[in-house]
Amino acid sequence: MRKKLLVPVFVALFLALAGTAPALEGRETARIEAFLALLASKADIVFVRNGSKYPVSRAVSHLRSKLSRAKNRISTAEEFIDHVASVSSVSGKPYSVIFPGGEEAPAGPYFRELLRESDGTLTEGGK
Repeated sequence: MRKKLLVPVFVALFLALAGTAPALEGRETARIEAFLALLASKADIVFVRNGSKYPVSRAVSHLRSKLSRAKNRISTAEEFIDHVASVSSVSGKPYSVIFPGGEEAPAGPYFRELLRESDGTLTEGGK
């Protein structure tokens, strides 16, 4: 009798856990927003996506769009940078940035640097 009662409990627990996906919480959303605001201020940076060059304003708009589609698959700002903001979901190619002197570099490490910098701008309530 006891085993018959436990089966529905285990099934319900399994179904509840199986439907659980990572989700951004307030602190991580604030970190991403601070990162995107800092990136938007870098008007002298050129964003390269799948071989095409874009102004940073278009990059920020594109990354916001990607964030809205990915926020149920990620749970940290670092995951956003590493899995969403730094690589094309269509081609799989990494994004890059071109600095004012013409040097091109992978976007991921630069975005991580901006995230660290923008983390310093958050108030204690956002951290």
